[in-house]
Amino acid sequence: MPDSDDEETQILSGDMLEAKLWENEDPRIFSTNPDDPDEGRTFIWVSTGWFERIEAEDGDGAVDFSPLSMDEHALRQWLSEQNLEITELDDEYAVDVREEFMAEDPLYMEAPELSNQEVDTRP
Repeated sequence: MPDSDDEETQILSGDMLEAKLWENEDPRIFSTNPDDPDEGRTFIWVSTGWFERIEAEDGDGAVDFSPLSMDEHALRQWLSEQNLEITELDDEYAVDVREEFMAEDPLYMEAPELSNQEVDTRP
């Protein structure tokens, strides 16, 4: 009988579907404007990749974290082309962003055959 702590067993039983991939990580926070991060762009790095923090345009304080499909070298090159650089932050702003990020739900749906969630198939 498989060990219940075995990762494959947990995935197949659905125990890991609700877990965040970065649950035990300490996300690294970067900004294009370290002196005033609210005025710059904010990026988060975890082992699963890079995310950009996006604030709602209506000013209601809502934020989202959009995954970026590039590695650090590509991100820095893309930013350089826009005359931007990122600096790692380790201040109160970084703590707040880290807490926001850790509270987020994953931005993807699990494969329907593995999910225990109802999928709305209505048009």
